[in-house]
Amino acid sequence: MTAGYDETLAYLHTDYLTLDELAKRSGVDTDRIERLIEAGCLPPHSHEATLDVTVATRILGSHQAETKRIRYYHPSLVAMTKDADREAAEKGIEAAAADRRNRFDGEIARTAGLEPGSPALAELTAFAWEHWRAGTFGVCLKEIAPGNMIQKLSATEKMQALLDRAKSAPLGAGDLAELKEATQQYEEVAGPFGPHEVEDSTRARVYGPAMRLLAETYEN
Repeated sequence: MTAGYDETLAYLHTDYLTLDELAKRSGVDTDRIERLIEAGCLPPHSHEATLDVTVATRILGSHQAETKRIRYYHPSLVAMTKDADREAAEKGIEAAAADRRNRFDGEIARTAGLEPGSPALAELTAFAWEHWRAGTFGVCLKEIAPGNMIQKLSATEKMQALLDRAKSAPLGAGDLAELKEATQQYEEVAGPFGPHEVEDSTRARVYGPAMRLLAETYEN
């Protein structure tokens, strides 16, 4: 099902900030923000909207206006931008970016509970950092933070595993308790997703079926 034009733009305008809005709220100019993003001190935009307008008249036919592209940034970047700008001013942008990555890796390790220096932790931090740098965290999280991403990923994997198990046999009380806990952990950190993306999101594909299974089980 294709999302409506108005509801999609309303979601972006309500839940995200344009670059100019981010600059105004953070007090950091747009060029500086883009430099901080490029260096790895900040994640980039989460969404980019491409707007096309075609105007038709009976005497002149159809004419398409110049395409407009608008990037939208997660609101949690306001505080992050202020901090990144201050750190970069104090120690230099490269050192600030390196410190950001170190803190990022440390939070991943604490949240995941993996052994420092282990291959599993190295793989996970590389995966998470790639998605942080791509703006993915801003699509699916209420607040951009590496620990939140790991919590969402872990909760989603747990829900999916239990849903797969339920295809073969009814879940026992212990499994149902785990499933309920996983849905709560997901709810704590996962964003609502926009009307244009929700059908393909973990909220529709995994969380929704998990909630339905819990409701059906407890109703019976």
